[in-house]
Amino acid sequence: MRRFKFIKSNKGSSLILVAALTVVLIGVTVSLRIMAGIIMASANQQLNQDQAYELATSLGNSLEERILNVGDDGKPLLDLQSYITNNKDVVNMSGFDGMPETLVVASVEKDAAGRYVLTIRSRVGKETDTYKAVYVWTGIYAEKTAGGYEKCAE
Repeated sequence: MRRFKFIKSNKGSSLILVAALTVVLIGVTVSLRIMAGIIMASANQQLNQDQAYELATSLGNSLEERILNVGDDGKPLLDLQSYITNNKDVVNMSGFDGMPETLVVASVEKDAAGRYVLTIRSRVGKETDTYKAVYVWTGIYAEKTAGGYEKCAE
């Protein structure tokens, strides 16, 4: 008890001690609040990246199935050449349920070897850094001599 004798002997020193402890507690509370905000922002960014990945891979797998399979007439269910001829995107969608800031674009182009390159870009959220905001899925296909397409090694 001898350590805190100065509190009893000096009038008003306990008020200063209480004020200092209050300032420390407020500082700790504010710093915890800021850290929680940073952690939540990082988690939200990771969620956006995961959703962009799911959208691109899901659409890519679905389109690939239609590209590789042929219908009863012997033609592929999805003809890539027609999208190149018409110079339009295979898919261009935005604003899904629960994800209003979403954009998914699938486009086709021919490379130097004459293969078809299907590129799907998906973005979720209002991310301005394109490397964090966009997930890119790519599939490369070549025409078969018998008709239809086959998947090429990337």
